[in-house]
Amino acid sequence: MIPTIPGYITFIVIATNLAVAVAVWRVLSSAAARTDLPSGAQRTFRLASALFIGAWLGADLLLAPAPASILGRDRFFLTPLIPILNVVPIAIALLSLRRSSSLRRVVSAVPLPTLHGLQVYRAIGFVFLALLALGQLPAHFALPAGWGDIAVGLAAPFVALALARSVPGARTVALSWNVLGLLDLVVAVGMGTGLLSPILMGARVPAAAAMGVFPMILVPTFAVPLSVLLHLIALARLRAYRSAPNPAPRPVAKAHARL
Repeated sequence: MIPTIPGYITFIVIATNLAVAVAVWRVLSSAAARTDLPSGAQRTFRLASALFIGAWLGADLLLAPAPASILGRDRFFLTPLIPILNVVPIAIALLSLRRSSSLRRVVSAVPLPTLHGLQVYRAIGFVFLALLALGQLPAHFALPAGWGDIAVGLAAPFVALALARSVPGARTVALSWNVLGLLDLVVAVGMGTGLLSPILMGARVPAAAAMGVFPMILVPTFAVPLSVLLHLIALARLRAYRSAPNPAPRPVAKAHARL
């Protein structure tokens, strides 16, 4: 069956991914301005980060297969674009972090609450439930992925606020949220591709066909790996973070500065 994605779902998915790309770039650019990097290095970083994010999302859009491309294929077929466009950007980003001290300084300058609040976009998981209702996604994928993403996305601003205000226990909450967020992604990708179904369901099931074609492929090839990176960076940053036992009231901006 050829997936039929309504126009409003297509708009939501594309608009959300574009907005996230711009938001991440703006956050990194602002962080670069807060470092002691020379102005020339800051401009170079802003350009390089824009090119990386733009090339990543652009490749996803240009290479996304049309829904009709799956006609006649084996129902267990999984487009190789998903693992390639998922793993390669993560590997490039992590390798760059390891090799570039400037990049590490910029990432360290991103306020910790911002790293968490950014993932409010995960609430886009509601489109999985909409497509389930339309018969375009299987329940074994749409239910855990949809509700899991909605829960993680809606919780993101509250975790960010707790960190910004140094609420007692905020670090533990943030650590738990990040671990659960990564687990949600593993389950979503595993069930969407069918690779986890033998473990969780006792039998192999076909991949969610709609997730391998335009526009839904933007989720596993851009939103998911970006979320993985944000979770990993946040977990690394939280290792050095300690919630104040009895924090005094203070403006959020000051809390950001301390982080």
